[in-house]
Amino acid sequence: MANLTAVCSEVKSRIVPNPEFRAAVAKKAEEIRSAVERECKRAKLSAEIRLDGSVAKDTWILDYADLDIFMRVSPNLTKAQLREVCLPPAKRALYPNKIVERFAEHPYVEAAVEFGKGRTLRVNVVPCYSVEKGQWLSATDRSPYHTEYIRQHLTPSQRDEVRLLKAFMRGIDAYGADIKMGGFSGMLCETLIASRGEFEHVVKDFSVWREAQFIDVENYYHGREGEVHRIFQEPLIVIDPVDKGRNLGAAVRREQLWNFVAASRFLIAQPSTSLFEEPKVKPLSAADYRRVAEARGSTILAIITGRIEAVVDILWSQMYRTERALVNLLTNNNFSVIRSASFSDEKALNAILIELEQGELPVSKKHLGPPVSRSTESASFLNKHLKSKDTISGPWLEGERWVVETKREYHSARELLKTALRSGGSDIGVASELARHFRRRVIILRNKSIGRLVARNREFAKAMTIFLSGRPAWLE
Repeated sequence: MANLTAVCSEVKSRIVPNPEFRAAVAKKAEEIRSAVERECKRAKLSAEIRLDGSVAKDTWILDYADLDIFMRVSPNLTKAQLREVCLPPAKRALYPNKIVERFAEHPYVEAAVEFGKGRTLRVNVVPCYSVEKGQWLSATDRSPYHTEYIRQHLTPSQRDEVRLLKAFMRGIDAYGADIKMGGFSGMLCETLIASRGEFEHVVKDFSVWREAQFIDVENYYHGREGEVHRIFQEPLIVIDPVDKGRNLGAAVRREQLWNFVAASRFLIAQPSTSLFEEPKVKPLSAADYRRVAEARGSTILAIITGRIEAVVDILWSQMYRTERALVNLLTNNNFSVIRSASFSDEKALNAILIELEQGELPVSKKHLGPPVSRSTESASFLNKHLKSKDTISGPWLEGERWVVETKREYHSARELLKTALRSGGSDIGVASELARHFRRRVIILRNKSIGRLVARNREFAKAMTIFLSGRPAWLE
């Protein structure tokens, strides 16, 4: 079996960019930064345009050179003006590349810019306020300070350790603090290396991670450790080295934290370069999907709607909220949910996937009433169920309690969802944009019928393959 140190050395040889490529990326970054600066001047917008993020810190991975251009503007601008005033020149600077408007605390723009033969750079242009350290008006105001901190606190060899950690996070599908991923941001990875010095130390620490732990690289809470969990309630707490009041791990969902913990243990036990490679999913064919789905004996539902006009991060937030609402609805009506997931191609197809032990329940159910010793409640129970057309059998006594067999309001999960979504589903917690689309049209596919969509949409087919597998790719 390979040695972990040897595996890390081999991975570094693959992911650390050579000097020539670094120079080429730096040149392209300056071209884009200058273009944004020119457009701001034309728009008479006073802004400091600077390169931040992984390229500026030299912590980027070969083939993942993301450019983060920050527009530092006057604190006198409102957050609404950040969009109205800052985004138009940013979009003009990135033209004619395809531009997507995204949303963190406020909107920013993203584009995939062609770079050399067969390569692209993902470019984010992000407005922020030009403020002194600690005088934050928005979350992105810290980014220039993050860049300077990492430049000052990481050695060149430690920057390669960051690359290792980022590659590992990509390999276990945990890299990115956006709402869709709910994983580890670049700055969080950099801070973990700043805290422990080496990738191997980080994974060994996390392989024995405990709930009560936290990381405070600047020792802001030295002697006051008890305050940390009163201030921060998230599963992972890593104090921002430039802001003691902020948790860099706030975006990390609980399952992503424990995914990292479990994957760290697996890496230590079975070191392999494959754990640093993004998983490649071979989608099931429609025929294979139908065969696998039928063999399970469960019920798989896909609640489908079309294109939703919303910023991508808001779209995912609404998808996850709606998924939780539908799972709660089914659970509250006695359907046993095995798992659920959200899918969006961020273009024309959105789906909530739910697997149930059974999609159909018996028409009747057993309902426990009050003890006979509670005279008022017993009288009310008897009065209700003796006269109800939904009473199938009883009431009868079991020990000291009244019991009745009654009709279920819904015994089909599909019919329950159809009824609930006919009016959009806002009353059961469906998010506003999805509720609006559900009111117009919602399609609920079941088991084999989902195969038609698997055949038509490759990205959906990949999602169904992952859903049916039910295990992280690093366990394959």
